[in-house]
Amino acid sequence: MKHKILTITPNPALDISGTVELVKLDEKTYVHDETRTAGGNGINAARILHRLDVPVIASGFLGGSIGREVSHLLDAEGLKHRFVRVDESTRVNMTITSLRSHRQTRLSFAGPRIQEREIDDLAKLLKMIKGCKMLVIGGSLPPRFGITNLMRIIHSAQDLSIPVVVDCPGEILKHLMSTKILLIKPNLEEFHLLTGSRVQSILEVKKRAVKLLKNISFVCVSSVQGGALLVTPNGCYYGQSPKIKVKSTVGAGDSMVAAMCAQIAKGNHSGSEILRWGLAAAAATLSEKSGCLGRASVIAMLYKKTVVKVV
Repeated sequence: MKHKILTITPNPALDISGTVELVKLDEKTYVHDETRTAGGNGINAARILHRLDVPVIASGFLGGSIGREVSHLLDAEGLKHRFVRVDESTRVNMTITSLRSHRQTRLSFAGPRIQEREIDDLAKLLKMIKGCKMLVIGGSLPPRFGITNLMRIIHSAQDLSIPVVVDCPGEILKHLMSTKILLIKPNLEEFHLLTGSRVQSILEVKKRAVKLLKNISFVCVSSVQGGALLVTPNGCYYGQSPKIKVKSTVGAGDSMVAAMCAQIAKGNHSGSEILRWGLAAAAATLSEKSGCLGRASVIAMLYKKTVVKVV
């Protein structure tokens, strides 16, 4: 396997989604169209990478019967994984879509408390996986697994000359700005948190993002004037996803990160192409119902309709 990507999801989840006619407070609401999928930013990225035929291994912490179900779901997709087993149970996340308003309610739980020996096991696992060309860390952090633990994983990868992609919430990203990172993809709100600004326009965001290139090779900011901006040492690019009917936003950002990582892992460092594939993957997932990520054939079709320009 020439290009192998390892994804680490510190706080995976069993994502349960369904539909209701209308949520009524203080009344029992019956949920229909139940879907159960393996979730978490890093896991979603791994699922898209697998669909794009990029060799990938998913890792992180899993525990209890919920963790076993997540493992079985990944097995069903044919996705390779090597998780560290933990004492406490993996969390459940819920996404409920109202058929009447087409709005979603998303409930995300804290997750299991991670023990020190379990953190040590994850650090050892990274060194055991040979041939890894890129590490993608995605999602929130579970209780007792803090920034210091995350930095330990990043430094272990850097010691092995493995480039690191971080797709974590903005409050986590802001603690990592002084370390070398290959790619980040904050949305505009998270970018405001990172830069201490309230910039809105493409050119204003570009000006701020360029300053982050000191330690980060690719800075992609989504939700900028209806599209996404990718800033690299070799140029800046802006594009918008093709027009599609949005069914769910769950996993769209993870899909975008995965498609961009796939291009970089294949040796394609064209900022325009990286962003174009990322936008296509995000749109493909947006067009699926909650819990169902974009299909490779749809990503390829939407790629042809995606336009990216130099800014």
